[in-house]
Amino acid sequence: MTVAPVSGLPFTGLSATDLPAACLAAATDIGYRLARDAMWDGIRCNWFGPAFDDFGAGQQLGFGTLGPTLYDGTAGIALFLAALQRDSRDPVVAGTAAGAIEHALSRVEDVPDGLQIGLYTGWLGIGYAAILAGRDLCRADIVARGEALVTRAIEAVDIAAAPLDVMSGHAGAIPALLQLGTPQGRATAIACGDALLARAHDSARGLSWDTTGDMRALAETAGLTDDVARWFDEERPHLTGHSHGAAGIGLALFELAHATGERRFADAAARAFAYEDSWFTPQRGWPDLRHTDHSGCAPSAWCHGAAGIGLTRLRAWQLTGAPAYRAAAVEAMRLAAQVVLSALAGVHNYSLCHGVAGDAELFLLAASLLGDGEAAQLAATVALHGLSTYAQSGARWPCGVAGAGESPSLMLGIAGTGYFFLRMAAPQRTRSVLLITP
Repeated sequence: MTVAPVSGLPFTGLSATDLPAACLAAATDIGYRLARDAMWDGIRCNWFGPAFDDFGAGQQLGFGTLGPTLYDGTAGIALFLAALQRDSRDPVVAGTAAGAIEHALSRVEDVPDGLQIGLYTGWLGIGYAAILAGRDLCRADIVARGEALVTRAIEAVDIAAAPLDVMSGHAGAIPALLQLGTPQGRATAIACGDALLARAHDSARGLSWDTTGDMRALAETAGLTDDVARWFDEERPHLTGHSHGAAGIGLALFELAHATGERRFADAAARAFAYEDSWFTPQRGWPDLRHTDHSGCAPSAWCHGAAGIGLTRLRAWQLTGAPAYRAAAVEAMRLAAQVVLSALAGVHNYSLCHGVAGDAELFLLAASLLGDGEAAQLAATVALHGLSTYAQSGARWPCGVAGAGESPSLMLGIAGTGYFFLRMAAPQRTRSVLLITP
């Protein structure tokens, strides 16, 4: 992988040996800011952040308290803060982590119906965060309540009707349930895989899934305006990408094949990747098929585009040893590097979902699995730019909600930025929240 350098990027002058400590300091600063800004009600805490709501004819940006989910709610913030205090046992950070997960567990009924199995948006993700945060906090009571919520999610879900994708459905649930390792969870993961096979669309391109149909149904259930629900129209091609498309679903099936030894899951996974690769061109990469005119739209983000797709190919190569998946991952890194270096020289954000912190996860994984020094340097470049431009000056971090300033959340805001710096400081000790593996 060879990438042309971009001039004008600010660097701190830190040596490679200094970088982990500087990244930990940046994560700690973000943790203290979150603790400072938390609003308390008894043992629970919450934050204000950007939120979209119905006003008049459509969705408008406003501000309000956070919901309970992993993606943009208090469960995600708890996961970051609990990981941050794991070594320091800082009582302020630990107490805020506990308060955040207490809020999330107390508000599970706020999650819209149909999202019980959702990892990033539903009950499963809240329970998953509670289990991991409880372990980091040495709080067996929180772990037990997280386990109970995961069981409740499993028992409540309608497998046949649940969403399909990584964000809210089967593809996100499968690796999380396999990681948690209970017999009930394993059986549910297999049932989720069977549901994915049953609802796959077979075409000359490969296997694909109507995830926009799920999103349209969820928008209507949530009472969103008709124009928002219609955005997920039936005429769009089935999506590529990690969060809602064939990449994430294909990888979930590969994980299930590896865990069970069942060939049907591996065959379907390979055909999901084939569908996605049928849209690929070397010049544009994998297009974002959410857009009506997608001919020039090829982003690089965890949610859509090269970074998330590259993560799935790297993991698939790790599971299968197939050279084609390694080659696709290297191509994804090339495309992602071009986007990231261009972004750092201009307008960008440091969110995990669709910012440079999420892109850097691909480089971190490549450095670990492939021993790729250039990938390691790219991840360091993202970190160094953030340290010199925002952390050292105390400037507000650019986040993933356009025009809204800072968000406190994990996938769109500074909790995720802090988690990225934790990953940079100790990648072997800090689990990825962007690639859940058993």
